[in-house]
Amino acid sequence: MLRFLDAGESHGKALISIIEGLPSNININLDYINRELRRRQKGYGRGSRMKIEQDKIEVWSGIRGMVTTGNPITMVIYNKDYDNWKNVLGNQPNQDEIITVPRPGHGDLVGFLKYKTGDIRDVIERTSARETAIRTAVGALCKSVLEELDILIRSKVSSIGTIQDNNINLFDDNNYEIIEESELRCYNKNIEDEMKRQIDICKENGDTIGGSIFISMKGIPIGLGSYTQWDRKLDAVLSFAVISVQGIKAVEFGNGLNKALTGSGFNDEIYYENNKITRKTNNCGGIEAGVSNGENIELKAFMKPIPTIRQSIASIDLKTKTNVVNRYERSDVCGVVPASVVLENVCAYEILKEILNKFPADDFNELKRSIEKYRNEIYTY
Repeated sequence: MLRFLDAGESHGKALISIIEGLPSNININLDYINRELRRRQKGYGRGSRMKIEQDKIEVWSGIRGMVTTGNPITMVIYNKDYDNWKNVLGNQPNQDEIITVPRPGHGDLVGFLKYKTGDIRDVIERTSARETAIRTAVGALCKSVLEELDILIRSKVSSIGTIQDNNINLFDDNNYEIIEESELRCYNKNIEDEMKRQIDICKENGDTIGGSIFISMKGIPIGLGSYTQWDRKLDAVLSFAVISVQGIKAVEFGNGLNKALTGSGFNDEIYYENNKITRKTNNCGGIEAGVSNGENIELKAFMKPIPTIRQSIASIDLKTKTNVVNRYERSDVCGVVPASVVLENVCAYEILKEILNKFPADDFNELKRSIEKYRNEIYTY
């Protein structure tokens, strides 16, 4: 079974992950993983932290001669900002360093009350979206494997605030090149300019702004997931993973939130053409009854505005038990662009995990043969 744990803190020495369950004999391209890490660091509205970090993966185990051995893979990303924080994080805090004013919308208050270390700094270090760097690295490793299996995962920014970008086919390479070159990972240049103006206004006002992200996955075999138990449903598995990313508050599959569609309009009618089963719509987003149906899996994730703002809003001092205003910690104005890259890779991990659940294999060549045989025989019933 594919699984991983990650560890590390926002300003600690490094972020680290251990991945178990990848088959042997997979050729690993570290440039691919590092490219995904660079994609995550881009985007209009990012803060000063990205000027400090230049994320790059280092592999400690599980790969020999750039080929997986079947052993657990250890990956590390060093934090360059650690040099500025090692005295703070390496020692017991001085009384004047202890943070007791929680920022509304963050994990500050609940973490302080749950773990009772006496310092909100311990909460901030782990709840930070900095953790998504190592999750992106894990997912990028999985995404590179999926591409060897002819499975592609792509994303775009769908909206910033109330400003909506065009809906387009992400698997038209010309379209996707435009998205990848955009500072906001959207398609329409005029809309991008409007989004930038909105972000600039928020920055000037000491505020932040959220938005939504569209993700599409092509080449997913029919039959991933299961309706036999609630926790095996593919849309449930993907929802869990997407919602676990910092700032994501809602998920939509296909056109699930389209209130205008009736049952007759929503159902994706089934046809048999050219010796294969086809659909002319994909309102279900490629999943029926918790199982992939062979269409592109499509979802939209909605990200709240980053809760750290320069404006003064009400909070409390947990030490003095008095009403105060919130404190400010370095932050982005808009995190939707990097979140789009993170979510691609988070979904890649879950899809590869489901692939390996359905096609268990210790060797990558065995996995490829199993999937090819399955695809060739899927309509033999």
